[in-house]
Amino acid sequence: MPAMLHVIEGPDEGRLFMLDGDATTIGRNAENTIVLNDTAVSGVHTKIVRNESSQFTLHDMQSTNGTWLNGREHGATDLRDGDTIKIGATSMVFELRQATRIEGAGGDEGVVQSQPAMDSEGGSLLYLPEVNEKIVTHEELLQRYQRGLLLDRLDRVLADAEGSEEVLSATLEAALAVSGARKGVLLLVDARTGEMLPRASRSLDPGQEAVTFSKSLAFDVYASKRTHNGPLPADPNSPPLLCASIPTTSTTSGVVYLHGHRPFDQSEADAVESVARRAGASLSANRWRVDFELLFSSTIDAIMNTIQAKDVYTRGHSERVRHYSKLLAKELGLHGQELYRVTLGAALHDIGKVGMPDSVLKFNEKPRLTPEQMEEVKKHPARGARILGDITFLKDVIPAAELHHEDWDGSGYPHGIKGEEIPLIARIVAVADTYDAITTDRPYQKGKSYEEGHEILRKIAGKRLEPDLVELFITAWHKYRKAPRRSLATAKVDGEVVDSLRRDLAGLDTSTDNRPEGDLDDRLKQVIQIG
Repeated sequence: MPAMLHVIEGPDEGRLFMLDGDATTIGRNAENTIVLNDTAVSGVHTKIVRNESSQFTLHDMQSTNGTWLNGREHGATDLRDGDTIKIGATSMVFELRQATRIEGAGGDEGVVQSQPAMDSEGGSLLYLPEVNEKIVTHEELLQRYQRGLLLDRLDRVLADAEGSEEVLSATLEAALAVSGARKGVLLLVDARTGEMLPRASRSLDPGQEAVTFSKSLAFDVYASKRTHNGPLPADPNSPPLLCASIPTTSTTSGVVYLHGHRPFDQSEADAVESVARRAGASLSANRWRVDFELLFSSTIDAIMNTIQAKDVYTRGHSERVRHYSKLLAKELGLHGQELYRVTLGAALHDIGKVGMPDSVLKFNEKPRLTPEQMEEVKKHPARGARILGDITFLKDVIPAAELHHEDWDGSGYPHGIKGEEIPLIARIVAVADTYDAITTDRPYQKGKSYEEGHEILRKIAGKRLEPDLVELFITAWHKYRKAPRRSLATAKVDGEVVDSLRRDLAGLDTSTDNRPEGDLDDRLKQVIQIG
């Protein structure tokens, strides 16, 4: 019996793998039968073995993160159609494909073996689904075709869905469409209380927006994982109902509950079950994605705290640079993943300072760094690129760490590239990094006011920074007025500092420095170089 793995989550999402041989190994190393681009997967992570009776058994190969089947960790276990396997950050659905059997109208039985679709390298991709009907009418073929289109459309909608609410809404719409039901509700179990709660409802009958449901029936279907097709068990005279469970590998699970104006046939029940399985896979993927994003966000915060621990004078620097970079990126028109990459790159731009000796910044109180210390400072962009280069999913933000000290005129470091040779993400972070360096206190330079910072940015535009980005940043700053607050608790309470803070926060400091960029204070120029 042919079988396949469908990757529903992870770096290889969407790929299909046929299990053709008696033993299939899965892992990150090139010698595996199935090679995954997932750094969380071990070299040889899992093996799937087929015995003489065509039963498939999953074996964990003493992997680092374990092998999980339907949400539970296993060492060795038999696989069933529809099981979800999770290794590392990759989730795969195990699917069996039956031979197609068609019975002729005259009583003669014929067997047609499903023929797999072939990819460009000759590997099998898909098998045709099983057909058991003796006679398939034109109307039935048309219904199957239309349901296939609906399910394909649902797959595309779920792939683009950005949250569980979109998944639930699309699932209910699809369930109504493939079943012919007039109204329905989608219920999920609350993980904290265990209660079955409605999360989406829809009625196609005007004036009948209320959708009722039986909690006891919903719980029975949820617990048994068996579809109910018929009236309420306690009331044989009730209208037809179709209730199918939503199988997931996470704590988010429930049922699709539909009301019919006529009894549902088996093909409609099968179609709703197919919709529910897709919803379950999508909800699981969303849950894993949320968990990963929370873990990832916590990791980034920990890294930022580690960076800032290297230099007490730049505490909060990475967070402020992320804030300023986001303002500029939004003003530039970036959104979605582009905006996310910019803010992530800004948060990690100084990660190379982790390897910098404490004697250079943390305990340095001299008015200027020595040439030797400055050379050590200039190593941090390349060091940051090496650190991020070991993390596959952070490759797009490497330029923020490696190139944020490249100058628009080519006089920067570490490579001396200039103009638009510098990636946009690095040019954005350079503006934000420079502005924060100018407006915060350092060991040998008192921070300028926010308005003074704008004037200094304009002076070094065309040399250190891209002029257009400088003007966009100043526009964005005035538009949103979202400069991070300065902490009075950590400031020295003397008249000069308090007066300066009052002017800055009120936006009333109109002092300017009309010296050309070349006449900037040497200490300020060094602050800008360090970032």
